[in-house]
Amino acid sequence: MNRRHQVRVKPWMVLVGGFSLMKLMGAFVPPPQGKAVPVRCTPHLGARLVGHVVGSCIMVAPAYASDTSGLDFQQFVEEFAGKKDFFAALASATLSVAGTVVAMAGTAVAVAQLDQAKRSADEAKRSADEAFKASPEGKIQQALAKAMEPFEPSRPQDEVIQRPVMEALRQRIASWQQHATIIGGRYQSGKSVATEEALRGARGVVRCTIRSADWADRMCKQLGVDDEGLFKEVMRRAREKLKDFPDNLTKFPILLLEVPRTTTEGINLISSTAKDVATDKIGSVIHAPQLQCKIPMLQTETMLREWYLCVIILLSKVIVSASSAAVALAFDAGGTERQEDIWVGDLTEEEAKEFLALHGHENKWEDFVDACGFRIGDLAKACENLKKGLSLDDTKQECQRVADDEVRGFMELQVHPTVTGCKMAQELLTAYPAGILNVVNGIRILPREVAALIRNKSCHAVYFHPIKKRFFFASKLHKEAAEAQLANP
Repeated sequence: MNRRHQVRVKPWMVLVGGFSLMKLMGAFVPPPQGKAVPVRCTPHLGARLVGHVVGSCIMVAPAYASDTSGLDFQQFVEEFAGKKDFFAALASATLSVAGTVVAMAGTAVAVAQLDQAKRSADEAKRSADEAFKASPEGKIQQALAKAMEPFEPSRPQDEVIQRPVMEALRQRIASWQQHATIIGGRYQSGKSVATEEALRGARGVVRCTIRSADWADRMCKQLGVDDEGLFKEVMRRAREKLKDFPDNLTKFPILLLEVPRTTTEGINLISSTAKDVATDKIGSVIHAPQLQCKIPMLQTETMLREWYLCVIILLSKVIVSASSAAVALAFDAGGTERQEDIWVGDLTEEEAKEFLALHGHENKWEDFVDACGFRIGDLAKACENLKKGLSLDDTKQECQRVADDEVRGFMELQVHPTVTGCKMAQELLTAYPAGILNVVNGIRILPREVAALIRNKSCHAVYFHPIKKRFFFASKLHKEAAEAQLANP
């Protein structure tokens, strides 16, 4: 092979090419922190490349010459001058590699720009979504979606025994008439649990707890709307949306208001709110004349402490679940002919067995009933006391003490100028267990007035049954306490 065309790769060639390529690539490396810059392949950039190559040769040649003899250096110069074609090819190859690098850098820049555009689009969409959610229409749609979720009671279903009153309430809601419904019963007889269980899985239920005078504002805030106007729009749309669920328990949206006994303000607003919600401002009035539920303002702190109710408003439909029989009598839906009463009484024997079986005491149900009777709240407390190390005898003594105190307070009442609670207790003992009518010694006794006195004094020894229209002792323990006190005045 002709020596002129013979090419031997020597270390300096590698250094020249590598150094030039590295400097060239440095021109295309994007700046730090991911900020891409546009790159264009121009003649100026090519001139810079050739300059890098020549400069590298100049830098390498002295270093190479320093390690060779004069003859070798002369040979190096001759070879350098005689191999211009090689260096032209080397420059061409370097430019080719540089073009590839430029293309890769351009691709990287394009990808970075595309990613930046995507991030900008996502941010714009996120901002638009947040702006819509903050708008009245967005809030209405979010509240509507929340209201249309299946209702979930506070207690798991496997912890609740099924009682006939739950089915009665379901039937009442499913076949609603124009009258209000009052759910009554002794305190801790299971009214709230029965109401929630009857609504399990129903769509269109909005639940709110009333704790203060600004409960209406808090209700709107809890639902995510600004005011009652938007709230009523949510209820109106919910009614339309419920048409898509023909198997739903109710065709009307339900507002479930829970008022703890500790609530002392805002009770007087419930009636007006019920009337407002019952009116469809977009269309026509929906049976508004039928909504006449009057909820009186409780005047004393004692009465307020006793207040615990659960109001369900189905536009023009109302359910009131009161914590005690005395509280239930405080409601007036426009007369007995304009309301329907549902009574939640004590457990039956079979229900007591089933309830205690849930707590692992099915074999001792008679001992539990002997200790505290059939009220579900007392049985639940007895189960809790056992976990705390208290015996059934301890629970029985506590129940007897409470019953004795309530009977003593009731007998001190002046239910009428000529009739005392003591006289009523005597009549109840004589008629036990049948109960007595609201007439004592020929004097008509108004159940609502007696209920107000009972609330004021917190002496729930006697209740008035709104369906049977009779007064009864609250429990067997109360009856026994009355016997003992009358025998030893």
